[in-house]
Amino acid sequence: MPACLVLTAAPVASQGDLTTLLAAQGLSDAAPLALATSSGTLAAGALPVAAYDAVVSVAQAPGHHTVALLGLLGAALKPGGKLVVQEPGSTAEALQKVLLLSGFPGATAAPGGGVAATKPSWATGAKAAIALKPRSQQQQQPAAATWTLAGDDDELVDDEALLTEEDKARPAAPAANDDCEVGAAGRKACKNCTCGRAEAGPDAKPAQLTKEMLDNPTSGCGSLTKEMLDNPTSGCGSCGLGDAFRCAGCPYRGLPAFEMGKKIELPSDFLAVDL
Repeated sequence: MPACLVLTAAPVASQGDLTTLLAAQGLSDAAPLALATSSGTLAAGALPVAAYDAVVSVAQAPGHHTVALLGLLGAALKPGGKLVVQEPGSTAEALQKVLLLSGFPGATAAPGGGVAATKPSWATGAKAAIALKPRSQQQQQPAAATWTLAGDDDELVDDEALLTEEDKARPAAPAANDDCEVGAAGRKACKNCTCGRAEAGPDAKPAQLTKEMLDNPTSGCGSLTKEMLDNPTSGCGSCGLGDAFRCAGCPYRGLPAFEMGKKIELPSDFLAVDL
């Protein structure tokens, strides 16, 4: 028959209450029964280890069942033994929490009041052998590829299919930034050409600076006078910087760079041919 330990604390529960509680837990008076009335003063080693199949502890004061007290009661239980805690001054949730901290998981409401829990069948620090397959019997699994592309999944898009007829058409050349007239043979340089078409045309001849041009300078868009040489001015502000900054019809093209308002002096070898 299962051995049972009943503990009470002051004020001590009546015999009738204990009998009702034991009957609700399936424990009869005929079972081997141990009664302790001073659970609040239990010390370590006061109870035999793993000697009882069931332990019932009753206390009226809330917070009586501490982790230390429940640890002593758990040590007195056999593996798989039942622990019943009744404490009317505490809620079931509070008792379940302190039982969990004491090593009793899965505590539930007990018949007749209180909370009941079962001591795990395993002991703290227990060891068990784990059967492992010999290394030779372990089949080596092939490593899974990080990614795999099947031949049927290679749906490559043709680049030409992404182009429309408008995309394939050659873009029109940008309109030339000129103001020359359009004749039967196309555009031709006008009389007062300033866009550079006259210099870039098929019949254009490289400009040559002669002494006559210096004595009586002229330009397609104006004449270079002696006054302009003695007191040069510029409408755009770039004429004195040199040919790289002068427009196509600039009257100062071909002359060296000069300072505005200062007479242009040509060196003696200006017209000499460089060999």
